[in-house]
Amino acid sequence: MTDREPALEKRLIEHIARTGFEALDAETVRCCKKLIMDSLGVVFPGSRAPGCPEILDLLRSWQSKEGASVFLADFRTAPPLAAMANSAMMHALDFDDTLDASALHTFVNVLPAALAAAENRGGIGGKELITALVLGVDVICRISLAIDRPLSWIRTATCGSFGAAAAAGKILGLNEEMLSNALGVVYAQTSGNAQGLIESRLVKRIQPGFAASAGVVSAFLAARGITGSRRFLTGAYGFYPLYEHGDYHPERVVEALGERFSIVDLSIKPYPCCRMTHSAIGAAMKLKEQVGPVDNIERIDVSVSSMVTEMVGKPFQIGENPQVDAQFSIPYTAACALVRGDVFLQDFEAGRISDPAVKRLADRITVSVDPDLPAKDILQSEMTVARNDGKVFSERVPVPLGNPHNPMSAGQCREKFLKCIDYSGLPITEETQNELISMIENLESVSDVRDLVRAVAI
Repeated sequence: MTDREPALEKRLIEHIARTGFEALDAETVRCCKKLIMDSLGVVFPGSRAPGCPEILDLLRSWQSKEGASVFLADFRTAPPLAAMANSAMMHALDFDDTLDASALHTFVNVLPAALAAAENRGGIGGKELITALVLGVDVICRISLAIDRPLSWIRTATCGSFGAAAAAGKILGLNEEMLSNALGVVYAQTSGNAQGLIESRLVKRIQPGFAASAGVVSAFLAARGITGSRRFLTGAYGFYPLYEHGDYHPERVVEALGERFSIVDLSIKPYPCCRMTHSAIGAAMKLKEQVGPVDNIERIDVSVSSMVTEMVGKPFQIGENPQVDAQFSIPYTAACALVRGDVFLQDFEAGRISDPAVKRLADRITVSVDPDLPAKDILQSEMTVARNDGKVFSERVPVPLGNPHNPMSAGQCREKFLKCIDYSGLPITEETQNELISMIENLESVSDVRDLVRAVAI
């Protein structure tokens, strides 16, 4: 391979440039619309989450009449900043989609970037938006699935930046050369690490927003002739050699390229916390009736992969950001499921997090590594509950709810959307809710997606 012919990058760029709506099968389109609904739904409560009002307050001082809309706000700002803010609100409660095989999120990058670009360009129809989102997701998933290494970089942000640039570039109608430049330019801005996650800092929820913003900037720069690295993935200092120590599988990036779209592999979250906690929550939900009153529980053992143990398996402690502490804790979320029989947004409010009954049970939960599981596995868990009377109950969850192999139904997705709006406390009329749902469900017939933006930017 020469610097003039970067084969892996070239195939990805051709895929983005040459794929139109007519190439998308019905299931791909259906999944895309379901994920748009899910992603916009979580914005409503996310707008009230710690950190987001502060972001909006800052951007209000930078507002621009010619900019892009900030969701649930009365002002516009520069498109990259609007994408950043909208992404932060979408991701704030950790209730957005996941690619379970790579432990990352996708729409939090591509949807804010695509909508900001579409508002700026104007005249972008629903079919064009769907196509851009499907391709942006494909880029994120394919780049990430080539990696086997455990998390250190937050791949929602690192891999996500390429998807955001691809989605925004597709919306702007960039040709192959410009798309190559857009992804090369965004690589110069690619970042996002796990330090904020393990320290429970608010910056964790903003990192995908930085990626979405970088994607918008890169697409607009490429449209004006700014050139970027051609070998942004495979060059001597490209993404894989530099960020992932050259440990990757290039064949996975292009496997069935154009024949199968990765969006059908995404999961929708039933619980508003780190996806790595969901199989343990599922096990707890199944065991609740069997084990009886939680005061009779002596101890709980949870076995998961080494990555899950490191990221969300520590003993539960409430620090400076209780919501983040709870979202990224198997002991807290599993205890919550056993005590309350559900895990939803209200369970991550400060008062609920400090509930003594939940804390007492969380203190009895130990998370350990199952050596038989792949290091990056986030799907499987096994929970064993020992009662004071000596009885022991076990439950293994091979695939958590919301995964394509254990999917949430259309009715469950709509219910989540409506529950999110209701929980937010925002004055969204039933008529507006139904209008938004109808617009998403019939997105192919929408002539200008600025109508969709207006329905959320209220």
